[in-house]
Amino acid sequence: MTLNKPAGQQAAATFGRRGVKTTPAKGPATQRKPTISPRPEQRAQDAIQEAAQSAGEQVAVQASRGKAYFKACLAGTAAFIAALFALTGVDNKLFQAGPMLIFLAIPVLPTLALILYIPTVVLSDIARLLSIPRGWADLGIGLTLGMGLGIATAMSSGPDTGKSMMMGLAMTAGGFIGGFAFWRAQGYPGTSSGSAAAFDQAYDHLT
Repeated sequence: MTLNKPAGQQAAATFGRRGVKTTPAKGPATQRKPTISPRPEQRAQDAIQEAAQSAGEQVAVQASRGKAYFKACLAGTAAFIAALFALTGVDNKLFQAGPMLIFLAIPVLPTLALILYIPTVVLSDIARLLSIPRGWADLGIGLTLGMGLGIATAMSSGPDTGKSMMMGLAMTAGGFIGGFAFWRAQGYPGTSSGSAAAFDQAYDHLT
């Protein structure tokens, strides 16, 4: 004996196409590939380039300063000898040494230049911290170093204070000219082109 289902239940059971789901089927989820951003690599490359450029600039600046310092030492030495000759004449024992003066200068001048390099850097940093304009700072550093050498020489010399004073004045003049030569070798920073030309003419007249 079979019982017939009510019409409503039969309709509910057979609603829609048989075997087909009424809800839409979801397809397989697509996996997104991880994307690698080039920004970290680009930033690292830019940082390396900036560091290399900065290092190159620092090397160029130090090389320029070293060359200028070498010229300043030569100019200061020449000015010292000229000033000493003008103040004491040929009676000075330094000039009576004759050719030996050259052999004495070979080891003494490089050693003196190395000794003076450290206070030169220290005074340069102090002038930069105090915002002293270039030119004034270079002249002042050379004058200070020359005066310091002159005072040290005068204090360590014998009882002949006259010759010691002349030696100190000659060293002070050499330091001043050396500071000016350093400023000139750097291209007269802090001045206009017209002032630089005038300073060049003055330096040519002095030398």
